[in-house]
Amino acid sequence: MKKLEGKVALVTGGSDGIGKACALKLAENGADIAIADRNLEAGKKVAAEIQALGRRATVQEVNLWEYKSVKDMADRAIAEMGKIDICIACGAATPQYAKFFHEQDPLTDYVGCLNSQQFSRLYTIRALLDHMREKNYGKIIIITSDAGRFATPRESLIGSAAAGLVTMTKVLAGEFARWNIRVNCLCLTLIENTPAQKGVEATLAAHIFQKARERARLGIPTVDDVAAGALFFALPETDRITGQILSVNGGLSFAG
Repeated sequence: MKKLEGKVALVTGGSDGIGKACALKLAENGADIAIADRNLEAGKKVAAEIQALGRRATVQEVNLWEYKSVKDMADRAIAEMGKIDICIACGAATPQYAKFFHEQDPLTDYVGCLNSQQFSRLYTIRALLDHMREKNYGKIIIITSDAGRFATPRESLIGSAAAGLVTMTKVLAGEFARWNIRVNCLCLTLIENTPAQKGVEATLAAHIFQKARERARLGIPTVDDVAAGALFFALPETDRITGQILSVNGGLSFAG
């Protein structure tokens, strides 16, 4: 069943990994897709896969660290696709910041982690907000780290940025409900076969994530597991769910 027929989704970081899986999952369920990424060539390959499913697709180049670039991208996507109903805010991985706090460089790591993990999402949401307000409809799914819910060694900066997004999800859900816009969040741990997973396991924090593999009761999730969570929040059946945080972590940890 094509339950997202007639909907258009914007997926940031949609050319690879989690973003690509989310874009394809929503397309399989009837949505047309706008991919936003700085890697145009990879994005075009994903767009071709989406078009092979009989859906429309566009690729927009963007620098998620700069608001003007994000706003210009959103405006182009709206103009080309006619509207944006669903936003999957992800991309900009952070494995380089998986370090102890005393090892972080205050001049580069602090702002770098915030740009990658937090501002990239907030810029995207703000760039689409006026459009969704005018339409009186929207679904925003923020993808961030489970370190924002659970204190995780070597993830002080990542956890700080992710915790801000977790709280922001709840606040925005309350603010945006008047415009029929829902805001929900997926929090992730180690996800198999992603650029972030490969990057973090090449750092000094690799042994931490090996412990995660051993402790995840149901196994380490895949990009398809994350995409299924994104689809859940995107479907019309969840129109009355907002401000919720869903951890996709294989049973590694449990929110209180």
